[in-house]
Amino acid sequence: MKFIRRAIQGGDFDRGGTASRRLKEQLKKIGADPAAIRRAMIAAYEAEMNVVIHARKGLLRATFDTGRLNVEVVDEGPGIPDIDQAMKEGYSTAPANARELGFGAGMGLPNIKRNSDRFSIESTAGRGTRVAFTIFLRPQASAGAGRNSIRVVANKCRECMACLRACPTRALRVRGGRPKVLEHLCIDCAACLAACESGALTTAGTVDGLPPAQDAVLVIPPALVAQFGPGVGRERVLAALKDLGFGEVRVADVWDNALGEAVRDYAQHDSQVHPVISPACPAVVNLIETRYPSLIAHLAPFASPMEAAKDELAGRRAVFVVACPCQQTVLGGDLAADSATILPKTLHSILAPRLAREHSGRAARNERHGASAEERGLLRVTGLRHVMAVLEKLENGLLEDVAILEPCLCDEGCFGSPLFAEDAFVARERGAAGPSKAAPRAGAVRRRAPYRARAGLRLDSDMALAIQKLAQLDKLIRSLPGRDCGQCGAPTCAALAEDVVRGRAAGVICVHRAGGGEKPK
Repeated sequence: MKFIRRAIQGGDFDRGGTASRRLKEQLKKIGADPAAIRRAMIAAYEAEMNVVIHARKGLLRATFDTGRLNVEVVDEGPGIPDIDQAMKEGYSTAPANARELGFGAGMGLPNIKRNSDRFSIESTAGRGTRVAFTIFLRPQASAGAGRNSIRVVANKCRECMACLRACPTRALRVRGGRPKVLEHLCIDCAACLAACESGALTTAGTVDGLPPAQDAVLVIPPALVAQFGPGVGRERVLAALKDLGFGEVRVADVWDNALGEAVRDYAQHDSQVHPVISPACPAVVNLIETRYPSLIAHLAPFASPMEAAKDELAGRRAVFVVACPCQQTVLGGDLAADSATILPKTLHSILAPRLAREHSGRAARNERHGASAEERGLLRVTGLRHVMAVLEKLENGLLEDVAILEPCLCDEGCFGSPLFAEDAFVARERGAAGPSKAAPRAGAVRRRAPYRARAGLRLDSDMALAIQKLAQLDKLIRSLPGRDCGQCGAPTCAALAEDVVRGRAAGVICVHRAGGGEKPK
């Protein structure tokens, strides 16, 4: 059995939610069912914030084992004179400062009861309140295997540890003079590629040179047309690509738009949960399957735009320009024998000199397409930090006013991929013109395989063993200095402790810990 005890300070809105987030991470590490974790997080968060809003101080105590989670939150506060009234939705006694911050809607206690399997409340006026709830736990269903297209070029690694700090899921280690990718945690985003200046990390599976172009269909991401300077517009880039001998050049924004329409229709007519999350960015799908599995039900059941392009062009020889490792992964597994994937730099190195010679100095047309303002109920989020913050809010039940969520891990969508040379915001502005009128229409494609939760943060496939390892992990973390310097080859002290507990490291090697030894070689 695992025990958690966290103090809660009344009035401290900046730290409100800390105790419930700690509980959520612990439940993920033991491999509890994602739906139960989400219910636990919502109930614990509401109970914690009730203390922050109404009381002087409080305490969250939680115990869990393989069958249930028991949580008790007690506070020293004014108490509740009429519990029956307090349990009614919309009833609130929150002070003005809490309401100004968006709290105090009168849903706290009803939400705790709604998300609990057992619930009780006791309160004494002038002394405080005790809220207790139980959530029955079961193990997470069998996890899907992770795939990635990150390739390590060991002899280029300078051991700068920049990749460790950049990875959002702590999937990288640098030991023995080379980076190592933990596949069960890697979401195939481009964060490590952007951080690695030495070229020790790159995209695997792509063709280095330009494949034979004759009769092939070339599929390019919209960001590619924005990589050649302010005087070079979309049509000139497409014409130059045709001059290379390709039978047809397709820009993937037609599949982007088709997916957007399909997701909007699905959200309006078919989805039972909101917000609906667009699967346009495969790395976001990987992130949800790895770190936020309780949100899998929110993912719209469609293939990504590049997968839809591959499906439509099945039977034809095609060359796909990939904007990130995850696009390579979703394309590379079953491409036709005479098709290929290439990196943007391959085409850029060929086209840039030609287009520079043709440059006339005229400003390219830059027609904005679609609605300039955000559609009602549609939230577009780009950039790793922002996407993770919004997914946290959604997992915690704090994003009810959004109908559709369109997240992308790179800044400004694929325009911010490190595989492109131009700055993301400049490229987005230059490449914002919509599909040309002559471009063929495209359709969205339904996924053939369901989304599946991955092993992610769980310490063991057996929940009982995971709880034992969690106790070992907590004890080991407390013995480490908490500097998160990366010199041990792990991104944080907590990650090093997990490596030891899971058998990925032979022992604690920490240069800042007495008797910890030297940096691993």
